[in-house]
Amino acid sequence: MVLKVYLEAFLNLLYPHHCFSCKKSLHREGAKYLCESCRQAISYIRGIRCPRCGVGLGEYSLIGRDGCMECRGDKLRFDGALSATYYEGVIKELIHQFKYGRHDFLVNPLAHTLLEFVGKDAPLPSNIDRIVAVPLHWKKRMERGFNQAELLASRVARYMRVDLSTGGLQRVKETLSQSNLPYPRRKENVSDAFAVKRPREFEGRNVLLVDDVLTTGLTASECARVLKNAGAKKVYVLVLARSKRDQV
Repeated sequence: MVLKVYLEAFLNLLYPHHCFSCKKSLHREGAKYLCESCRQAISYIRGIRCPRCGVGLGEYSLIGRDGCMECRGDKLRFDGALSATYYEGVIKELIHQFKYGRHDFLVNPLAHTLLEFVGKDAPLPSNIDRIVAVPLHWKKRMERGFNQAELLASRVARYMRVDLSTGGLQRVKETLSQSNLPYPRRKENVSDAFAVKRPREFEGRNVLLVDDVLTTGLTASECARVLKNAGAKKVYVLVLARSKRDQV
């Protein structure tokens, strides 16, 4: 037993192999990114959910064609949203390291979490013609080195066998982080922030818009607005994680 502990410590020194959430060594478990306890702690969105904004709802919540009580008044421009998890705990830590720690390889477990869930518990729309990621402004992309939403979107496109648009939708205005703004300023922040550069890619097509996190839905809604103005028929949203209503 003591020898195993020393061996594990030696392996960690030569080749750090730890859980990206709790930092526990994974040499003993044989896992690659997350230990089993952290994997089990992921907060999936299960049960009844709003078909418009994707938020999880209680058993007795009222849902109409236009969505739940909260999103009906938001005038969201997309036609439906689907989220795999809540933006908290393990997933929040992984996304933070993915984006701000510049660990682009974490797209692998994150995309697996997303696709495994939506493939079984919440089927994706079957009529998607084109996939596109929520774009970053070029300054932010240069600073980070990659667009996390685009990396996720590439995995989704491969899984669904649907063409991925790269550069067809662009962020033309440098915006502030939505999470740092009060709700009334968030809509103004993303207003006219996006533009479609190649309308032919979306004209007459049903589009799946992919992002890592959805909070109020206003960024995705603005993307959907310009895509529809460019001729897209329907725009659906797929995200790895979304905030709970009390976190918005």
